[in-house]
Amino acid sequence: MDTRLAGKVALVTGASQGIGRAVAVALSTEGARVGLLSRGRRGLEETLGMIGPARGLVAPCDVTDRSAVAAAVQTVMAEWGRLDVVVNNAGQRQDRARIDELALPEWERMIEVNLSSVFYVTRAAARYLIRQGGGSVVNVASISGPFGIPRIGAYAAAKAGIIGLTRTMAAEWSDFGVRVNTVAPGFIETPMNAWFRNDPANAEQVAALEASVPLRRHGYPEEVAQAVAFLAGDTGSYITGQTLFVDGGWRVV
Repeated sequence: MDTRLAGKVALVTGASQGIGRAVAVALSTEGARVGLLSRGRRGLEETLGMIGPARGLVAPCDVTDRSAVAAAVQTVMAEWGRLDVVVNNAGQRQDRARIDELALPEWERMIEVNLSSVFYVTRAAARYLIRQGGGSVVNVASISGPFGIPRIGAYAAAKAGIIGLTRTMAAEWSDFGVRVNTVAPGFIETPMNAWFRNDPANAEQVAALEASVPLRRHGYPEEVAQAVAFLAGDTGSYITGQTLFVDGGWRVV
């Protein structure tokens, strides 16, 4: 086990699968104890089994429920008495549609789950980070935010909003020693997009996506997790308000 985060306590949303699970494992491997948040207890228990009960805490929580969020953060504080790292990873995919055909409830769902939740969680945690005299927040956005991808406009708007929110948080909390950054993944193999990748009807489109990436492949959750861990700990101690793209070079072509 690495010890770069030894003695630190982290909180990870969306920790029941995919990138969130990989982040929880990476932070634990570097020595942190990790509060695991997600709606599904079963997935959280599986993540806990990967990091060990001594290093993890399951706190089922709907991140769009402000009261539940506050209670989950308090559960982590009550267990370990401190909070050093907050990773806002929870999110959901959009039902694909052009903006002019997008149902209003779907727009509202995307903004609430993918953007407002970042505000709710970080707001609940901020007073502990500020009182403690420092900490690190890492928000998980997407390349769709700054660059735009057709037919997922609400999702893209929410992810772009995360980047703007990150910069504002970084500016407001720098005096308190709290750093805030964003990781923006590209095409990552996760359960969220398995329905698309594994459908034979999409084989040509999947191949075209991979061909559009300079590294010629999808990324993996563990690769995103390493970027998060870098920004979360002292390795990123002079970095705040930034967006780190983990996209295989997609944005440079």
